[in-house]
Formats: sequence, structure tokens, C-alpha cells
Amino acid sequence: MFTRIGIFGKYSGIESWESIDKLLQHLISSNKTVMLDDASCHDFPVERYGVEVIERQQLAQQIDLAVVVGGDGTFLDVARSIVDSETPILGINLGRLGFLADISPKEMLTTLDDILAGNYECEERNLIHVKISKDENELFNEFAFNDVVIHKTDSPRMIEFETFVDGRFLNSQRSDGMIINTPTGSTAYALSAGGPILDPRLDVMSLVSINPHTMSTRPYVVPGNSVVEVRPHENCAGKAQVICDGQLSFQISLGYSTTVKRHKKMVKMLHPKGHDHFELLRAKLHWGDKLS
Repeated sequence: MFTRIGIFGKYSGIESWESIDKLLQHLISSNKTVMLDDASCHDFPVERYGVEVIERQQLAQQIDLAVVVGGDGTFLDVARSIVDSETPILGINLGRLGFLADISPKEMLTTLDDILAGNYECEERNLIHVKISKDENELFNEFAFNDVVIHKTDSPRMIEFETFVDGRFLNSQRSDGMIINTPTGSTAYALSAGGPILDPRLDVMSLVSINPHTMSTRPYVVPGNSVVEVRPHENCAGKAQVICDGQLSFQISLGYSTTVKRHKKMVKMLHPKGHDHFELLRAKLHWGDKLS
């Protein structure tokens, strides 16, 4: 039973205020305890409601349902932040139909009532843990829900790097970079780079090269419990960026090691009863459209 609900908005703020206002009125009238995320809602006019605005990590420990009002980017940010609290997340999409935030503002109150009444589906999805180190010193420690992208910087030259899976050498390649993605991220950047669409129920990671120098370099799927390590080749003189979900980044060069593995906790996503991922794919990718 969900009684303590946290609301998370877009960082840009004001465009999500109308939907947050409606949610607050509805939830308070339903005798629910509602709290707002300080990171995204600190400017929201809370005076008329008397609700608390709480620092995100504290908020995650005090709620039993997170409602994210924004788009897939907002959903990614919140999911990374609260995954360790194991709080289920419901996404309200303010833009176009999203892969993650899939409830429209027009349907949000009806859908929310169904979920509060126990009529919902819950799915668990992988999150990946990213560490970057040099000379045994850990320099970067973050999560990614969609993908980890290792990409060359502004130089037109390719980067050269080696990939290891569970300590075993996989390959060496010259390319613009590589995407290591979860099934959730298979419909993001990896899709445009030629990677496979992965069913979100799978426990795997996909390694997708970006503009590789040789045609024999192809996407490779590894088990979800694999440990993937990427090291710049000793011949690599350039620099690259490691980017998590397109939102967090760190610059690397020769001597750095990037390790990616599945996080021990899963992201819990709530959907209306009868949610169909295939229907979402058809809508987003225009599968089944009549040919002219």
C-alpha cells in the first residue's frame, strides 16, 4: 500500500509545475502524505499545501512511491539517485511518448488511483555501476540506467582501446568509441549505432562500437553478471570521455581503466495493468505503419 509519496520534477522547473500542482491536490485529498524533491522542486510554491521539500537522498528513504514528472531524462536522473532505496517509480511524461516515463498528464490521476488501489504491474530493470581508476586510485564512481558511452573528444582521429570481459581479453579496436548498454538503453544511443533491441526482461549488457574502423567489429551481448573493462591501448595518444546516460561525464586517456558491471539493486518501474512493451515499441519506432 502506497501512503508516502515523493514527487520529482524537471530541473528546469516551471514547465512541470502545473502537473505537480494537480498531483498534490489529488493526493492530499486522498489523505496521502506527499513530499517534494529539493533538487528539482525547491522553487515550487509549497505554501498553499504545507508539504515538505526534502533533500533527495533523505526523501528516498521516507517514501514508498516515487512519481517522476518530466521525460525520460528526468526519469534516468531520479532512477540513478534512488535505486538503493528500492523505491518503485512511476513516470509522468510531459513531452512525447517516452520509453520510461510512459503515463500522459491526461491519464495520470486515473492511473495513479489504479496504482494506489493495487492495480498495477511492476518490472525490475538492470542498472549498471561504472568505476574509473588510474594507478589503483578510484576517480569516478557512478551509475547508468541506459548506457555508458566511451567516446572520442573533439579530435577527428579515432581512439584505440582494448576490451576485457570477466578478465579475459575480448578485442582491440579503433573506432569513435563504444556503448555499453542495459536492455533499457538498447533503444537509446545504441539503437542508432546499430545495436540490437533487447527485451527489458533480459539480464544482459550489450557492447556496441561506434563507427568502428573494421567491418568485422559487431555488437556483442554478454551476461548481466559480467564485468566489462575498457582500457586505452598503449598506442592511443588521444583523449576520450566516459558518459553515463548522457548526463554524467569524465575524461580519460592512456593509463585509465573503466570498469562496468551490473549494480546489486534493480530499478523498480510501475505501469498500469495491461502494460505492453511491444505496443510501446510499435508507437515509438512506427512498426506496423501502413506503407504508402
